[in-house]
Amino acid sequence: MARYFSLLLLLRLLLLDVVRAAALDLFADSDIPAIQLLNSSSLHLAADDKVTVKPNPIDGRVEEYYYFERPPDSKDKDETVIIRTSLGIAHISEDHGANWKPLTTKDIVAIYPHAYNPNYVYLITSTAQILASTNRGKNFDTLKTPTEPNKAGAQIITFHKDHPDWLIWHGQMDCSKLPQGQECLVETHYSTNNGQKWNPLLSGVKRQCMFAVGLQKSTDENLIFCEQASGTVVQLVSSTDYFKTEKVQFKDIIAFAVQDDFLIVAAVDSDRTGLRMDVSIDGDKFAQAKWPPMFDVKHTQAYTILDTSTKAIVLHVTVNGEQKTEFGTILKSNSNGTSYVTSIENANRNYFGFVDFEKMQGIEGISIVNIVSNPGDTDKKLRSKITFDDGASWQYLQPPPVDSRGDSTGCTAADEQCSLNLHGYTERVDVRDTYSSASAVGLMIGVGNVGSSLTKYGEGNTYLTSDGGATWKELAKGTYMWEYGDQGSIIVLVEHLVPTNKLTYTFNEGKTWEELTFSDDVVQVSDISTVPSDTSRKFLIHAKPDQSDGDKTLLIQVDFTGTTDVMCKLNEKDSSHDDFDLWTPQRPGTSDKCLFGHQIEYHRKVPDRMCYIGDKVPQPHSKIVNCQCTRLDYECDENYYLANDGSCQLVEGYSPPDHSEKCRQMPSLVEYFEPTGYRRIPLSTCVDGAKLDGIIPHACPGHEKESENLHRGIHGFGLFLLIVLPFGMAAVVAYVLYNHYYGQYGQIRLGETDFDMRIGLGTDNGLLKYPIIAVSAVIALFSALPGIAQQLFTSWRGRTSRPSRLYRGRNGMDPFHLNRTNSSGRYQYAPVVVEDARALHDGDTVFGSSDEDSDDDFAHVVPQDARDIDRATPSSPQLSAAPSSPPFEPGTPPSPSSPTDLLPVSPTHSPSNPDR
Repeated sequence: MARYFSLLLLLRLLLLDVVRAAALDLFADSDIPAIQLLNSSSLHLAADDKVTVKPNPIDGRVEEYYYFERPPDSKDKDETVIIRTSLGIAHISEDHGANWKPLTTKDIVAIYPHAYNPNYVYLITSTAQILASTNRGKNFDTLKTPTEPNKAGAQIITFHKDHPDWLIWHGQMDCSKLPQGQECLVETHYSTNNGQKWNPLLSGVKRQCMFAVGLQKSTDENLIFCEQASGTVVQLVSSTDYFKTEKVQFKDIIAFAVQDDFLIVAAVDSDRTGLRMDVSIDGDKFAQAKWPPMFDVKHTQAYTILDTSTKAIVLHVTVNGEQKTEFGTILKSNSNGTSYVTSIENANRNYFGFVDFEKMQGIEGISIVNIVSNPGDTDKKLRSKITFDDGASWQYLQPPPVDSRGDSTGCTAADEQCSLNLHGYTERVDVRDTYSSASAVGLMIGVGNVGSSLTKYGEGNTYLTSDGGATWKELAKGTYMWEYGDQGSIIVLVEHLVPTNKLTYTFNEGKTWEELTFSDDVVQVSDISTVPSDTSRKFLIHAKPDQSDGDKTLLIQVDFTGTTDVMCKLNEKDSSHDDFDLWTPQRPGTSDKCLFGHQIEYHRKVPDRMCYIGDKVPQPHSKIVNCQCTRLDYECDENYYLANDGSCQLVEGYSPPDHSEKCRQMPSLVEYFEPTGYRRIPLSTCVDGAKLDGIIPHACPGHEKESENLHRGIHGFGLFLLIVLPFGMAAVVAYVLYNHYYGQYGQIRLGETDFDMRIGLGTDNGLLKYPIIAVSAVIALFSALPGIAQQLFTSWRGRTSRPSRLYRGRNGMDPFHLNRTNSSGRYQYAPVVVEDARALHDGDTVFGSSDEDSDDDFAHVVPQDARDIDRATPSSPQLSAAPSSPPFEPGTPPSPSSPTDLLPVSPTHSPSNPDR
């Protein structure tokens, strides 16, 4: 009761502060500028004069492009972009495509931006030399390499996370003396001075060597892992002395990847009848993943790591790999990545193993997936679903009740018969064209339709959500490409599939739209791009002249910087004088704003303010509140399934998981809990409330005394404080009431008046004094009694096998806390004390077996973007299983019928797409 009394008092004082602040505002400076509201007429006049367009024709077809994203502390203001054409010529622009210059006439076959340093870039030639720049392409040095680049489809250069000058070169072996039909493998060299000098590393490499640094536990900075051919199999070997000595970690693997905190290995079972996945956090000890009950990964299947950014691995396992009818099950791990439960079945994938799964950038735990609603049929029917709890539950996308013309869609609620469906990852031409952007918080755009299933792409319309996927609206009839600018304050649409010379844009999240003619003649637009962080107000349209013969590209810069020179104000101390609102994502159908056990607020520009954001706004806002735990903070544990009533039930014929294994995996763990069927969602930071995952504790071997101390209850001086503190708190409440009573309604009192004395409110009058003392004593007594009873009961129960109500994590630590953890800015806040002790970040990789047309027993690792980008540094957040690949011919882009094996790259460090 005292707590509620204190809370009411604090709310009253806060109200008084607000009243006082409002009163002071009446006397504030009167020259505050009026809010500039957007309307289509005023915007159109400004746009005609101030949006500039500059076209640049270039010979050849653009095969790849890369933006030099500026580091957060950079003083440079350039927006540099580099491209490679089908003629083997590299061009560079330092002003986002307004002006271009050729870099060289050499035969450039690939552009390799540094995976960890945005200022480094390498131009790969077909000969034994490369061009390297360490200053964002301002200067290039010609460097000799020990061999020509490999033609086996392997990564050409891999990088060190902490030392930008440390490189591994994957070159071509001298295969002239090999017997006919024998595979030509890769020869690797390393350099510690950015290619000035190369030293031999390892021969006979199948696909790649990588520095294994940046794992959750620190490793030797020289630790390197390689896939080495050994007879008919590939083994995983490691070394810390550049392979003067080596250690065989696995004798038969499919592939491996270093994904942020984890090293993940796809291996073959000893009897070669199935696949297994092993994970390491230190590059030395590996733990095997455990699949759900009755779920077996056969050798005819494949699995794809979709996401690791939310403290758990999200994994797709192919159930049906028959061509054109492929689908599988999405599994989700616990926080150490070893124990999996089913998240959603029948998730769509394509021939290459890429999956219709995409997370919302910038907001934790929201993802969209397409499922096959008619599994087994030859003609797939797809439907879209969304999760707001990191895959613990899924629901259909809410359809807009009316379309962009104001006509009814005939679909008012998302159900089995009708919902919004969006074309997903497997149909995307450029995988960088994601639904969302980390800097445009809460916004997603996609092409799709309202109905019982997804129709053909060309029959779709374009949709937008501005509240994180809770509700959607139709932006336009037809299919459009989109791009975000200035952190979402500008959205640009260009019509897709048909020739056009117009683009449509909005400054207010789609409330009003304007049209701009960017070319006198219609052109075929293939892409629209901007800097990966989406902070620029400039865009680059990639187009082909509609009537042109041969390979020609028209690069058209559209510049919105002239539309306003007013920079948005961000004033966290005075929200009435800034241009941003604080927005909190919310799960549809719930009244609170708790997601994953906490509330997070994000800065979002007020749509009707005509200003530009400029520098990247730190996200999320620092105001974070942990919520009490509820059922929504838990998912089903290993060997349990989600029943129709929402409870977690034990799978028939299976036993509960053995949680005592955690003691062996984590020697510092004090105690473990008997399984209840529930486990906390790894991302949740909830406190108190429902504790569904820890009912009966047991001491880990060797920690019996520590476990006993956790449940002894309070005694001695602690019990004394428990009794005395409530009385002290009540006294403080009385004192505050007594001293602040006269401050109500914002009045300032300098002393007592005669009127106060007459009505009994003077300092010596018992009319107020003694009742407050009496009430305080009663409050203190009644607030102390429950605590005393609880602690006495806890002290008794601590001597039995029952658990203590004192909350402890499974490792004996305090509950989750939030802290700024990821310098990349994608997920700025995350639990730093994880119950199951191991966290994952943004690791997205796909492993698997070959399909029936493959010539190999098991397929290679192929990036999601292999269909349209022929460089070996993918920007994709997925890497997929695929049939075996033909030899890589430099300068020849892969096609859907001939995928190229490329290196897994974490999307956090994706050189082409670091923020998306």
